[in-house]
Amino acid sequence: MKNILIIDDERNHRHMLRLHLEDAGYSCDEAENGAVAVAAIGEKQYDLLLLDITMDVMDGLTFLSYIRQQGNNIPVVIITANADAKTAVAAMKLGAADYVTKPVDIKELLIAADNLTGDEGRGGGDVSFQTDDTYVFPGVYTKDGFGKVIDMLKMVAPTDATVLILGESGTGKELVARSVHDNSLRAGKAFIAVNAAALNENLIESELFGHIKGAFTGAAGSRAGRFAEADGGTLFLDEIGELPVSTQVKLLRFLQEKVYEPVGSSKSFSADVRVIAATNRDLDSMVIEGTFRQDLFFRLSVFPVNIPSLRERVSEIPMFVKYFIDKHAERFQKKVTGATIGFIKTLQQYSFPGNVRELENLVERSIILAKTEQLTEELLPKLTNEVRTPQLKESERHIIIDTLRECDNNRTKAAERLGISRRGLYNKLREYGLD
Repeated sequence: MKNILIIDDERNHRHMLRLHLEDAGYSCDEAENGAVAVAAIGEKQYDLLLLDITMDVMDGLTFLSYIRQQGNNIPVVIITANADAKTAVAAMKLGAADYVTKPVDIKELLIAADNLTGDEGRGGGDVSFQTDDTYVFPGVYTKDGFGKVIDMLKMVAPTDATVLILGESGTGKELVARSVHDNSLRAGKAFIAVNAAALNENLIESELFGHIKGAFTGAAGSRAGRFAEADGGTLFLDEIGELPVSTQVKLLRFLQEKVYEPVGSSKSFSADVRVIAATNRDLDSMVIEGTFRQDLFFRLSVFPVNIPSLRERVSEIPMFVKYFIDKHAERFQKKVTGATIGFIKTLQQYSFPGNVRELENLVERSIILAKTEQLTEELLPKLTNEVRTPQLKESERHIIIDTLRECDNNRTKAAERLGISRRGLYNKLREYGLD
């Protein structure tokens, strides 16, 4: 358990911070001013100091200057009532590692504490690490973030229920599917993953259900499909929204009756297969459009699991960075052991359209470029969040309206012409009140 000393002359504020930190698994002591804190750190070893700037007896900057002169390098987080850049700069020059402003955002404070103490073993609190290593990324999620998804996976994995995984690209939908399989009674059997978007539309039924010799031009022999390969195990259908309607009918029949017919055959075959599907598309809207069967949607969504985007769980970014460093540093033969606060903060301020996959790529790139044991923000490419002016938004709105009119309001064609996904177009329509 890591030790934190809270140095603040406001008694109630100290108690509030202590309550949250101890609930998060830290051990805390209090000091009402810098002079008392000097005595405290002389008697006990601390892993982190939370230091208020404004105090009557030895203010925060004086205290920080003093302990640094004494050669004490305990990490320090400054707490100030003013978001004054000069105060923050002065504190950083004296060796502060980070700062937060009053009223303190507890989640922000806990992120800073986690980053600076490197404590991955504490329990409790909003950002506590999980210990179960069998679901997705071991130890890389919080109770209020991906932990909520893990709780759902633990309920559904032991069953044979069909699971529909919903989430943006790069959020780890296939990893979630694999974790469901690995924690099910089918764990020792096959896990077959199929990306519907990557399959030729004319051959997709053959890929899934197989075919007999002569079923179509080029079918020189019979072939077993993915359902046959997955017998006894799990079939993961990624990008399920890309399935042609004709194939949706055959998939629906399998889900209802557990039988299928290879292309060109009149004979039915049975298979004991659990189906897990995933998509980044808006299936509800596709049902309304008529491009996705409603009865299939109901069959697939017996147990829907929504994966939040990375920008919705920025508190997990430090954990992911550590996880990916451990995963890739040795592979690249680099002695990288961690990342600076600046590196982490730069990532936490980015919107991550590519989610976890994009984050992993950034960490890999930084490891390759690193010349020290710590990843620094200078190693990152320029990360720019999309900023659209009112004029740009109005222009975009008119372009969307004109494109929809040209495509006779066919949203699929309009999305293709605009060069965005259909889900992206739906989001734009909602944003501009056009849905």
